[in-house]
Amino acid sequence: MTARLSFALPLMLAALVSACGGEPPAPPADELDPVSVETATATATSAAQAGRYSGTIQGTRRVPLATKMMGTVTELTVEEGDRVQQGETLARIRSQNVQAQRRQVQARLREARAARDNAETQFNRIKALREKDSATEQEFDNAQTAYERAQAQVEALESRLAETEDMLTYATLDAPINGYVVEKRSEEGALAAPGRPLLVVETLDDLKAVVQVPAEDVNRFAVGDSATVLIGAAGNVQRRGVVTQVNPSGNAVSRQFTVQVRLPRIDSDEAPGATAIKSGMYAEVRHQTGTRSALMVPETALIERGQLTGLYAVSRGTARLRWVRTGTQEGRRVEVLSGLRPGETYVVDATPRIADGQPVRSQ
Repeated sequence: MTARLSFALPLMLAALVSACGGEPPAPPADELDPVSVETATATATSAAQAGRYSGTIQGTRRVPLATKMMGTVTELTVEEGDRVQQGETLARIRSQNVQAQRRQVQARLREARAARDNAETQFNRIKALREKDSATEQEFDNAQTAYERAQAQVEALESRLAETEDMLTYATLDAPINGYVVEKRSEEGALAAPGRPLLVVETLDDLKAVVQVPAEDVNRFAVGDSATVLIGAAGNVQRRGVVTQVNPSGNAVSRQFTVQVRLPRIDSDEAPGATAIKSGMYAEVRHQTGTRSALMVPETALIERGQLTGLYAVSRGTARLRWVRTGTQEGRRVEVLSGLRPGETYVVDATPRIADGQPVRSQ
């Protein structure tokens, strides 16, 4: 009877657990079978020390197009985003007043040239007579003065005509560069005023990152330095650029200095993701300032649990989960700032499931 009860009791307990929907509790980690892992010893290595600065992507050339004359816009056919070629006419402004002024100046110039030619003839005649003592000194002086005055009048009107014709060149706005229309500030029929831009044209094939650098870091930059530009909005595209300008005068309020980093010329047929980079995107510039000692581990050694990052340190054949604080990443290696000390052993690849406290053996 006793033997039957001892045999039936485990079966009853198993049936009860099954009926309640539960599972047998997992054994403690230290009782699990050892797992084979690859380990490495944490070693401090030399790593690049770089500053990070925020900025904006811009075209290397950005040209506002304005006119020097007052008039009505009679033609403005381009739209924002249109590509334009250097010399292409983008807008026309009505210029009747200036054209009328040019005709008036041209008429006065013809009269002045005729008067000058007459004065020159008279001067040459008096000069010849003076050489034969047939004209007085006073007559010679008067003829010379009249000729010089007529010549001066011609030169003044020629300058006025050149000025008027130069003004007429602003009746048409031509693209000064190959690029894109990035701003359109007027429409056909609107009034154009001197100095007020109608369009803004920017070259987008050549780009630069414009960043603001704190006063304590600006002396680390020099023209010709290499820098890495990261554009997150373009799919984390990274490009190697060159520092082309360091403004020696900073903002008196923010104590920030402007630094420009020119990116290599973009060729959409050769550079993957080139067309994704747009003017106005946020950019992060990383500028190397030296080297430092850093503890680097492969990114495969790290595990993510929510917002926590950890790795498995190995001590006496047992894997222990350590929460760590990470720093910069270089390629496939990540800097560990705290949680792991040089000389300690850690699991190189934490992809296989490992329990905290589970026995491990090195491969």
